Amino acid sequence: MTSKINCMKHILITKKRSWFRSPVVSVVLVLCIIWGVISVIKAYNKDDEAVNLRNQESRQLADLNEKQVQLTSQIANFSSERGIEAEIRNRYRVERPGENLVIVVDNSDPAQAQSQPKPTLWQKIRAYIGW
Repeated sequence: MTSKINCMKHILITKKRSWFRSPVVSVVLVLCIIWGVISVIKAYNKDDEAVNLRNQESRQLADLNEKQVQLTSQIANFSSERGIEAEIRNRYRVERPGENLVIVVDNSDPAQAQSQPKPTLWQKIRAYIGW
């Protein structure tokens, strides 16, 4: 009788192990692991995107604060008679009666100077020899 009980225990243990080691359970566990890894990757990407957006917004806020300071100084400048006169002279190039307006024109064209390519070594040698 003891041998039958031992045999039954062995069969039950074998059935439990065989169920746990079945291909269906293995496939389900692998799918769960893949799903978990994909979820972690998506969470990391969302966090990275949020950090990038936060940095972009902080740069934009800094730019807006700088512009606010500039506008505040311009408003303070326009509140005086001298500031209004200086702005009118800058924008419309006007002068008071008896004054002369001088406009300085630069003759060198920077676009033309930069567009000329530097001579190559071969061109320098040819120019030196006189060809």
